[in-house]
Amino acid sequence: MDRRVKVLVGGVGIVVLLAVLVTTTMGSSAEFVEPTDLAETDDHDGDFVKLEGRAVDLANDDEITFDVIDENHTKPVTYDGEMPETMSEGRIVVAEGVYDGEELTADELTVRAHEGEHPDDAGANESEHDGEMLSFEEYEDHPDYDEYEDQLEYDEYDEYDEYDEYDDAPDDDAAD
Repeated sequence: MDRRVKVLVGGVGIVVLLAVLVTTTMGSSAEFVEPTDLAETDDHDGDFVKLEGRAVDLANDDEITFDVIDENHTKPVTYDGEMPETMSEGRIVVAEGVYDGEELTADELTVRAHEGEHPDDAGANESEHDGEMLSFEEYEDHPDYDEYEDQLEYDEYDEYDEYDEYDDAPDDDAAD
C-alpha cells in the first residue's frame, strides 16, 4: 500500500472514532435540572437535559404526558415510549430529553425509588434529590397547588396511622 493511502485511512479512522466518542458522551453529559431551573432562565432552551421532579397529571394515551413539579414551578413532559412499571402520580421521575423552551420531549424516563428502596449503589446518584420524597406540606405553597391538590394528598406518614390504635397497648416487655 502506498504511504498516502495508509495516512488517509488512518486519518479517516481517527475522525470516525472521535465522532463516535462525541456522540456517545453527549447523552451522559446532560445536566440535571428541576422545573425552577428551566422556568427562571432560558440557558437550557434547545439543550438535552435530565429533568427531575414529582410527576403529576399523568395521562397515557398515544404517548405518555405528565407535568413535573418542584416547589415553585411546573413543566410539561411528553414521552413516546413504554410507561415504566413503577410510574404513578406523585413519584419522583427523571425525564431525559430535549427542552424546547416550553416542554421537554423525553427519550428516556426513569422513576426514582421510594425511601428504603434504594439500590446498593445509591451513592453514584448525581441528583440533588437522592430519591427523597417531599412531604405534602411542602407542596401546599406550590403555585399550582390548587390544580394538583387531589393528586398530592399523599402524606408519607399516613401509612402508619393504622398503627396508632396500638400505641396505647401495653408492651409485652412491660409485663415481665
